[in-house]
Order: sequence, then C-alpha cells, then structure tokens
Amino acid sequence: MRVDLTGHQLDITPVHRRLVTTKMARLERLLNDAAVSAQVVLSTERVGCRAEITLHARDERFLHSAGIGENFGAAIKAAIDKLAQQAKTVKGKWEGRRRRTAKPATSVAVRKKPAAARTRQTRG
Repeated sequence: MRVDLTGHQLDITPVHRRLVTTKMARLERLLNDAAVSAQVVLSTERVGCRAEITLHARDERFLHSAGIGENFGAAIKAAIDKLAQQAKTVKGKWEGRRRRTAKPATSVAVRKKPAAARTRQTRG
C-alpha cells in the first residue's frame, strides 16, 4: 500500500513516518491487501495533535477518519481505530457477497395468472 504523509505546519521526521507505517500495517492485515493507498495528514493544534487518514480500498471505497490526541502516537491510534471499525464493516460486506450462493435456476417456467384473475389486496 502506498502511504502519502503530509504535515501541516510540521516537518515530517523519520519517527513520524515509522509510527504511521507500523500502525497502518494493522489495516493492511485486516483488509487482506485490498487497501490501495492512504493519505495521512498530521497537524498540530492549540489543544494537541491531529491525524487525518483517508484510505482508498478496492471497489472505489474511501474510508476516512480523524483522531485527536495529546501526541501524534495517540492521534494516529485514535484515527486507526476508527478506520479499523469501518474496514471491518466493509470487509463483512465483501465476505457476505462472496458467501451468498446463486439462486438455483428453475427448469419449469412459472405461469402467470391472466389479468382478469389478478386481484388487488388491500389492508383492512
């Protein structure tokens, strides 16, 4: 997975890069290599640090989360936790679609009733 790391009013150090890549490995394992790319924006605010992550997964799925913490480790962890929840939901939908079986085709054609015999039922 390609990770683009950006800092707003912040220089990205190798420590920040290593922290992001180790945390993003969790999402890669969860999505079974369905993650295409990720954009991570780190910024400092008055009250702490902020991490925004946008993950592009297969089937044109975009997952987005933001985390705030006292340091970048806590902010990234909060954002990754939110993304992990979204990824579990998406993965469940993918697996559910794969597990569904096709409805068996019937060899006998279904006959429709003539128009005169159809009645409209109303609720009473």
